[in-house]
Amino acid sequence: MSYLTKKDQKGKTRQIGKRGFRKGSYFTHLLKSAPEGKSVVDSRHELIAAYAMDLDPRIKALQVQPFTLDVTTGETLHTKDQLDRYREKLKTHGRQASLYTPDFALTMQDQSVRIIEIKDAAWIDFTDSYAGKIEAATELLKVKGIHFEILAGSYEDTLPCVQNLKLLHSINHQMNAKEVPASLLGLTEKLPAVRVFASQMHESAEMLSVSEIADGNRLTVTQVCMAIVMGIFDAPIWREVINKKTLLTGAADDSMNCIRYEHFDLRRRT
Repeated sequence: MSYLTKKDQKGKTRQIGKRGFRKGSYFTHLLKSAPEGKSVVDSRHELIAAYAMDLDPRIKALQVQPFTLDVTTGETLHTKDQLDRYREKLKTHGRQASLYTPDFALTMQDQSVRIIEIKDAAWIDFTDSYAGKIEAATELLKVKGIHFEILAGSYEDTLPCVQNLKLLHSINHQMNAKEVPASLLGLTEKLPAVRVFASQMHESAEMLSVSEIADGNRLTVTQVCMAIVMGIFDAPIWREVINKKTLLTGAADDSMNCIRYEHFDLRRRT
C-alpha cells in the first residue's frame, strides 16, 4: 500500500538522511516499521525491497534511514537535531564530514541487526569515492558487530517479483486491518485443516495449482495468497506472476521459503 508523493514536503516519518519527501519518493505503510507503520523510501527499488522485508518472517522490525554515519570519525547520528548540530560543529572547526545514511536497519527475530543498502542492479558499480565510503562504513559497522549488505535489484512493473510483492503486501495489510474484508474472512477457522493439507502436499512432494488448492479447501484465491504470506504454501514469487494456474508446494514448518528479503538481490536469486 503506497503512493508516489506529489511534491516535496517535510515528513515525520523520515528518519535521518534527506529528511523529507523528494520528487520520486514513495510513502508506504509497513507493518514492521514505526511510527504507526508509516515510512518514506526514495525509489521503487527500495519500495519493493521494503515489501519483501515486511513479509519476511525472520524480520521483527525495520527502520527506514535509521541513522547517519560519519565514516571519517565513526560518529553516529540518530536524529535530525543531532545531525544539524554535528554539521554546525564541523563548520565551526573548518572541517567537512563524509556522511553515509543506509536505506534500512533490520532487527531480526534473534535480536541481531542488519544494515541494508538498496541499489539498482544497473548502477551497482560505484564511483571510487562512493565505494570508499561504503567500504569505510562496512568496517565501522563490523566493529560494532553489525552486519552490512548491499542488495542490487531491478524494478519493472512487469517483473513477477514486483507484481507478487505488491499483491501479497496488500493482502497482508488487509488481513491485519481493523475490518478484515469479506474475501479473507473465514480463513482463520480453516487454518488447521489447511495446514494439514499443506503438510500432506509437502510430504508427498505434490504440486497443486492455486485454483486446485482453493477448490480442495473451499478457499478463495485471495485466501490462498494469504496462506502463502503465512508460510503454509510455497510459491515461485521471484520467477512467475501468481495466478490461478500457479503451482504451489506445501511449505515445511511455516518456513515461508519463498519470501526472503535477500532474494531481492538479482545476484543471489535462484
